[in-house]
Amino acid sequence: MANAKSFPLVRGRTMRVTAMDACCAPLYGPDNMAVSDGFVSVALTANITEPEEITVVNANGQTCVRDPGCPEFNGYGVEITFCDVTPCLFSLVTGQPVVLNALGEPVGFRMNSKVKVCDSGFALEVWMGVPGVACAGDAGAYGYLLLPCLQAGVIGDFTIENAAVTFTVTGAQTKDGNGWGRGPYQVVDDGTGNPAYLPDELDPDDHLLAIFTSIAPPEETDGCAELVPPVVGPNNIVVPITLGLTGPGGEAEVGGGAEGGVRIVPERPGGTTMPLADIASIDWGDGHIDSPPDTSGGFVAHIYEVPAASNQITVTADDGGKGSSVVFAVI
Repeated sequence: MANAKSFPLVRGRTMRVTAMDACCAPLYGPDNMAVSDGFVSVALTANITEPEEITVVNANGQTCVRDPGCPEFNGYGVEITFCDVTPCLFSLVTGQPVVLNALGEPVGFRMNSKVKVCDSGFALEVWMGVPGVACAGDAGAYGYLLLPCLQAGVIGDFTIENAAVTFTVTGAQTKDGNGWGRGPYQVVDDGTGNPAYLPDELDPDDHLLAIFTSIAPPEETDGCAELVPPVVGPNNIVVPITLGLTGPGGEAEVGGGAEGGVRIVPERPGGTTMPLADIASIDWGDGHIDSPPDTSGGFVAHIYEVPAASNQITVTADDGGKGSSVVFAVI
């Protein structure tokens, strides 16, 4: 493994908050994500269970047995201080309801004692700057921090005075059992300068991910926005394209790694790879259809002897005999 450069990190640039379901997986739907730069700070406090040290002293007053034990990491407590009030974003991080005006527009928020914070959750992403790196596209242009599974917090103490009013969400806690997978967003470079999903699924017990990335943070949203599954077909299959396909002799593989071809990796939301055996047919766009394809070698390959008549490849999944297609362009 090549040695990575080290970079200093300065200043929080942008945060993104994503609503999570009861299994701590991204909750797709309207008003379930928000991007904002209206925060002052994000503070993390490690929750550690200190071990009980075992010490035995002999009759001469000397220590004959000493076992210091092992500290246990239980997650992070998270405190977020905001300088802007975005009602729906506050709702995402607290589980509290927003207040709507006569037009149905969010104009405020409430704090209700009957709302249980343990029933709501969110994921938090924060982008940081790297001194001396001015442009997106440069390796390590940004620091990226992800907390994939947080229990909601509450609005803490605040003061109204002759100064700016800030609101702090306190009590949020990271938890085990995240279902983030590779995530619903493209936050890393795919090796060719294009945005891509995380290369590996998060472990369910991961509480924090911190990496450098060349992909710029997202634009600020106007309030909250819909969280849309990434490139999902009728059978919930995500098909990212990682290489281009050009001209006669171009080679395409499903599940393989063709040099100079196109690699098709069918995936489900969250980054779970679909077994090749679930592929019912592949229409390569040049009149050739593999139905069913031979997947015994761990991939399905096709050589284009002439340029494809169509600029699309269609992968049809077996969903109990109904058949659902995922169509995507060949670049």
